[in-house]
Amino acid sequence: MKNIAVTADSSGVMVATLDMPGRPFNVFSEAMMADLAALIELIEKAVAAGQPPAGLVITSGKSSFVAGADLAMIQDFGAMRFSATWQEMRDRYSYLGKLFRRLEKLPVPTVAAVNGLALGGGLELAMACHGRVCIDAPYVQLGLPEVLLGLLPGAGGTQRLPRYVGLELSTKMLLDGKPLSAAQAKASGLVDRLASAENLVATASEMVLSMSAGARWDSPEYRMATDVAVATTDTGFRHWACQVAGISDRDAKLYPAVDAIINCLVGGYTKPIDAACDVEWDIFVDLMSNPVSSNMVTSCFLSKTAATKQSLVGLPAVSAPTSFALLGDLDLGKNPFKKMARQAEADFYIAAASGDDGRADLLVHQLGSAPSGTGAKPVLRLVNNFARSEVVELAAAESAESNARAMAVLQRSAKAIVLSRSAQSVNEVLLTAMRAAHANAGVSAQNFYTQCEAVGLESLARIAIDDLAVPAQNTQVPNKELGLPLLLGLSVAVYDWLTSQLSDDDSANDVLLAGVDLLAIYGVGFPKWTGGPLSCLSMFQRGELAYSGSQELIAQLQWQFKNELGYKLSAA
Repeated sequence: MKNIAVTADSSGVMVATLDMPGRPFNVFSEAMMADLAALIELIEKAVAAGQPPAGLVITSGKSSFVAGADLAMIQDFGAMRFSATWQEMRDRYSYLGKLFRRLEKLPVPTVAAVNGLALGGGLELAMACHGRVCIDAPYVQLGLPEVLLGLLPGAGGTQRLPRYVGLELSTKMLLDGKPLSAAQAKASGLVDRLASAENLVATASEMVLSMSAGARWDSPEYRMATDVAVATTDTGFRHWACQVAGISDRDAKLYPAVDAIINCLVGGYTKPIDAACDVEWDIFVDLMSNPVSSNMVTSCFLSKTAATKQSLVGLPAVSAPTSFALLGDLDLGKNPFKKMARQAEADFYIAAASGDDGRADLLVHQLGSAPSGTGAKPVLRLVNNFARSEVVELAAAESAESNARAMAVLQRSAKAIVLSRSAQSVNEVLLTAMRAAHANAGVSAQNFYTQCEAVGLESLARIAIDDLAVPAQNTQVPNKELGLPLLLGLSVAVYDWLTSQLSDDDSANDVLLAGVDLLAIYGVGFPKWTGGPLSCLSMFQRGELAYSGSQELIAQLQWQFKNELGYKLSAA
């Protein structure tokens, strides 16, 4: 096994250490799943031969336990909707969950020794063990953040978590994606013991030797809480669940993962665990058949993690500046750059920049000339809300070395970086298009805002329009179709701008294409469910974004988008 090392201690306890070579974190890839299957088979054969280990401890050789699933693999899962049958998808998607169930049913006491992050599939693995020991440290987090990427925990997570921590806490964790600390996990019943880093594996081994094998719900004596069984049959459960997690009725409609997770709770928790997992896996297939999941995995994770790497292509290696100075009243937040000291006279100067219309919130970052009295030291011009940005845009300078030095500074911020060679930002395009749509809407202010609200465009509208009339909250969630003409119109404006920016430089084009959706989402709040303007148009082109309104609009949009680049984006 390349990803799992197996040893045995003096008491006969087997210790399986997960440690994927060449990766900073352990994740559940196809290779890791194959090795986990090999580990389970090793123990099953030992049991069949009458020589079982005294117990099994699963831990990690990295600074964290398991960070979740390999999201490149999850992206491939989403692409299966174009070619695979429902059953083929179900067989593939449920494989990890079936492995965890085999692990859980081993007649050998099994304990997870959690030494750091245990997120997504990592926590699902820990919950499939018969016990959990966790390092008592502030950097430890245990959670199921799949909903933030349009997914659900599809390896038994929606069924095991509520059986450990109860309905209310599990519903909140599943729907808001927020993790627990080690102390919170212990208090909730998710973790059995806390230990120091030095004694983690030893504590887990002691626990293995003092416990019986098997999950609590596989015992004939197991009974679920009756109040839970009653609650999950209540017609108001969905509303209650969204209230617990702080999710609006509108977002519950736009983001299908919310309803999918609630359906897993309603349909599975009152059933025996095997039947409950079947419910989860069926729902997971339906969710992965929805383009929103693929959109969010791509734009909210894969593109974000790849942006900086793509932007560095072709730039020379440079020594990173060690100090920076802020010009004017710019506030980047506390400690914006790691290992860079803030000084009055520094290697790098950072100033706020405004767009052509005088606004300072366009999220355009420009490399300019040195300020007076600083010689040839470069200046990075940033907007004043840098502290709240997850993704930053750097407008390229003519010099590759200047770009490299600016990138070196921004890399110290731990944010995703898009190096843009366009004189205009996609965010400027979106803001301009939103203002034009508002001016030409021909409807009441309340009607226009309702269109925005229907598809999640209100954040963009608030940034774009200074005097935007925000009505009292609607008592009913507007139908998504009401806002689709506006959403698609904005997306076409971005698309038209994009086609004018492409050059003969394939590398620059790749960065531009990858960055458009990313910057739109994290720059001015284009709705995440769409995956960004280009992904939104791709959905429309493939017929995955249903619209039964104006046939004239449909024909116009299809004509505008029907060209070589459009098909390239659609197939990506």
